[in-house]
Amino acid sequence: MNFHEINEPIAAVIVGLLLSLSAGVRMTLPLLAVNLMAWYQVIALPKDLDWLGTVSTMIVLIAAAVAETTVHFIPAAGTGLKAIATPLAFVAGTLLMAVPLGGHNPLYQWTLAAFMGGGLATLTHIGVTGVRAATAPANVASAGLFGIAWNIGEFLISIVLALLGALCVVAGWVIGLIVLLAVLAFFAIAVVKVFSRAGKRAAVS
Repeated sequence: MNFHEINEPIAAVIVGLLLSLSAGVRMTLPLLAVNLMAWYQVIALPKDLDWLGTVSTMIVLIAAAVAETTVHFIPAAGTGLKAIATPLAFVAGTLLMAVPLGGHNPLYQWTLAAFMGGGLATLTHIGVTGVRAATAPANVASAGLFGIAWNIGEFLISIVLALLGALCVVAGWVIGLIVLLAVLAFFAIAVVKVFSRAGKRAAVS
């Protein structure tokens, strides 16, 4: 499975968007997933991104993934980390979008990667951070159980989005487009509901 040899440009864009969405939820997990797939030759990386499949990158990403996952289970630190790390989400989304577009003109590849991949990852990251902050009272009321469940959910969603990106390569762009639209609708509805409930509680208090 070669991300940079996807014949259909639409499929390449959808794969990149799904990976960027994953980075918006958890930055390091989709990068580590791409690294491991490249290392085990499940995918082939573009030449300008072949460093993403090296052992040194793997070590850094494993350490970063463990640190990111651990810190997110500390309520205040996890929310603060997400807010501070917004620029890193942009970088991660840009890189992940650039991977499936690697076979195209570099100007097209990196412009689209920054605008769509980096932009989507950043927006998703900001949305998730906002929802975490809005649900802080629920976490306090549940003695931290809500936060634990939320962080496990973030972890699983990030992995599932990365896997859906790989599925799009195999299944084709039509399936990928349906999946992408469904995921975007889910995120939009979830964010609206959370902020609506937070607004009602603030009005009551």
